[in-house]
Amino acid sequence: MIEKGETAIRSWKKELLGFVCCLLALVIFCAGTSAVVLPKRYDYGSTWDMYLKEEEDTIDVMFFGSSLAYCDVVPATIYQETGITSYVMAGPEQTMPITYRYLRQACKTQSPQVVFLEATGMFYPAHSRSTAVNICYMPWSLDRLALTFQVAEPSEWPGLLFPLYSYHSRWTELTWQEVGEGLFGYGPDDLAGYTFLEQVYPVTAFTQRDMGSHPEAYQQSLQAVEDILAFCEEEGIRAVFYLAPTAEPLTGEELSRLEADLTARGGELWDCNQDVDALGLDLSVDFFDADHFNYRGAEKFSRYLGEHLLSQGLTPTEGEDEALWQQRVEHFNTLRDEADEKPIQLSGAALQQ
Repeated sequence: MIEKGETAIRSWKKELLGFVCCLLALVIFCAGTSAVVLPKRYDYGSTWDMYLKEEEDTIDVMFFGSSLAYCDVVPATIYQETGITSYVMAGPEQTMPITYRYLRQACKTQSPQVVFLEATGMFYPAHSRSTAVNICYMPWSLDRLALTFQVAEPSEWPGLLFPLYSYHSRWTELTWQEVGEGLFGYGPDDLAGYTFLEQVYPVTAFTQRDMGSHPEAYQQSLQAVEDILAFCEEEGIRAVFYLAPTAEPLTGEELSRLEADLTARGGELWDCNQDVDALGLDLSVDFFDADHFNYRGAEKFSRYLGEHLLSQGLTPTEGEDEALWQQRVEHFNTLRDEADEKPIQLSGAALQQ
């Protein structure tokens, strides 16, 4: 009877091991196929796969937020002017709770001295059509899972937990490049998170932007601010909330409220709209739309950011891949020079005026 019992136990263990191996193989298969069919992302924020190619602990400054970060900040220009390495890890219509999770995730591989957090997202609604995009390109982690269940709609959960569910139909349109990048990963981003915009929106007047009223989302953002400040204090990082220069700045009431709420929580707010004259902008050619710079305005703003960083006593750390950063400088300068030679083309926002 004892021998039969031992045999049954051994048989049960083998069956369990076989089940675990099959389950593991299924998980690996689903993860691999999901990475292949997921649409590849090279710009417009949420470019996590390229960010993770950065050599660890080589980024001095990081920028977070919405398109007001990834359209306006050129790390190559900052590096060319100062030698300071920076990266834009932003996402479209990014709210402050998402920014908090992006910050935590980004600092798993980098140890920035300063993080700049574009604060317009404080006034965004809690959910938008870009929420799933912000989440689905994140690495698998507790931060990604937290966002999935905290800010995504339940109808989005299946696609976020199992990307193959949403993108299985893309098999027929895949290219070999997409297959290779899905299986083996991307290369480093030549623009370090910046999105190059070329078209022009002539600004004729500055007007105040109506952000709408989203009181519940604003309170969630204030909690995220507290979480961000606590995390940065723990990691020894200086956190700076800033407002990017736009032709549609916040109303005076919104600005006063934001500054008071950030200050009450120990934060600092830098409103770059107050320094817009110092940027040397040409309003006829430096904007892509009323809220975002094109490459001309972004380069000017980034030079200004570099000057600000130096004035704050920030010094470059050593150990970055100098060849990669020089490549980034040359790449942006080439894009800029080629765009300068083309006739000016109006953006969609300008054509709709």
